[in-house]
Amino acid sequence: MPQVDFHILASADPQTRMTYACRVVEKAFQRGHRIYLRVDDDATAASMDNLLWTFRDRSFIPHAVDGPGMPDEPVVIGTGDAPSRGEPDVLINLAPEAAAEPERFQRIVEIGDNQADVLRAARQRFRQYRERGLEPEHRTVERA
Repeated sequence: MPQVDFHILASADPQTRMTYACRVVEKAFQRGHRIYLRVDDDATAASMDNLLWTFRDRSFIPHAVDGPGMPDEPVVIGTGDAPSRGEPDVLINLAPEAAAEPERFQRIVEIGDNQADVLRAARQRFRQYRERGLEPEHRTVERA
C-alpha cells in the first residue's frame, strides 16, 4: 500500500503551487525515485515542462512530457492515470482526481492550495483514498 501525503499550501496562488510541485519533484529525483507528475490538461503539462527547466537556477531535472516517442526519463509529466511507459514509484498529483490505481505507486503526494475548487477537490481525493483503506497524511505548508 502506498504512502499518501497531502501538502496543502496556505497560498491560493496557482503559480506557487506549480513551483512547490517542482521542488517536490526535485527532492524525489535527488533521492533516486522515478516520478510521474500528473496534471489536469496539456496546457498545464507544457507549463510544468517549462517550469522544471527554470524554477531554480542550478537545478537539472531530466524530464519529458508523456507521449509518442517520449525518451525514457526519470520524471514524466502527463494527464493520464499513469505514463504510457516506464514504472514510476512516486506520483505527484496536481490533477483534480485521485489516482485510479494508487497501489501502482510506493508514494503519492497530492498538492493543493487554498483556491476553493482546488481545496474541494483535495478533500474529495482524501476521502477516496480513505475509502480504499489508505491512511493519508495531511500537512499545511505555510511557506512554499
